[in-house]
Amino acid sequence: MERDATPPPEPDDERDKLRLKVVDGNAAGTVIEVEEELLIGREIEGHGALASDIEISRRHARIASEGGGAFAIEDLGSTNGTYVNGRRLQGKATLGTGDRIEVGMSALVVQVGNLQPTPTASGTIAPPPGDADLPTEERPPARAPGRPASFAVRIDVNIEAGRATVSLDEASDEVNLVLEEDGRWRLS
Repeated sequence: MERDATPPPEPDDERDKLRLKVVDGNAAGTVIEVEEELLIGREIEGHGALASDIEISRRHARIASEGGGAFAIEDLGSTNGTYVNGRRLQGKATLGTGDRIEVGMSALVVQVGNLQPTPTASGTIAPPPGDADLPTEERPPARAPGRPASFAVRIDVNIEAGRATVSLDEASDEVNLVLEEDGRWRLS
């Protein structure tokens, strides 16, 4: 009888995780990391209660790992439904970075999946590849301290709800817009 030569994973190995940022509702500003499963509902202890959001059902939705870094969400028969990117969820949906989940008065945005350990920062800044070999006078100018080389702008619009969210990169604060009856958008 042959045995598999692959050793079992160490218990402290980094697992696949999902990071959710709560952007609307009582728990706004909270970041939730999901390793295996997150149950959402009023009767759930911890992060799943979304800071006592009274608009969610007792057992509203379930987010669970499907292995390989993939996570899926399913509605658990909630009264008000679960929405992903503005569409009412029917069955299960696989989640991806940037997806917006709405339950009750709360909204969560999928920031990243399959988290990797963050390297420890050092005081040394390495030049871009290839520039180290150039004489000092031929190297490209350095960026001003604190200015990003580039950034991403994300705009989530839910026309049915009359809401839009604008954010820069994953760690920035969001700007919320509301569609008024006169058809104009205003900051909220």
